[in-house]
Amino acid sequence: MPEDPISQEMARILNEKLQRVIDKQTEHTIALANHTASLDRLEKGQEQMKAALTQHQEALAQILSILRGKAPNAT
Repeated sequence: MPEDPISQEMARILNEKLQRVIDKQTEHTIALANHTASLDRLEKGQEQMKAALTQHQEALAQILSILRGKAPNAT
């Protein structure tokens, strides 16, 4: 650190400002990581819902196929 009082004070002020910038960057990095994790969870949930929808569509297609196959026989 500089030896004269004015340089020391300037260095102290600059260090404080730099620390505030670093702290803000850290906060933003943490927030970004949290948002990324949330997006990952949403994406996983979306994939699970898509898979469930596909299963339901397949089941519905089977039911319709069975019903269509029985309809002519029932009359």
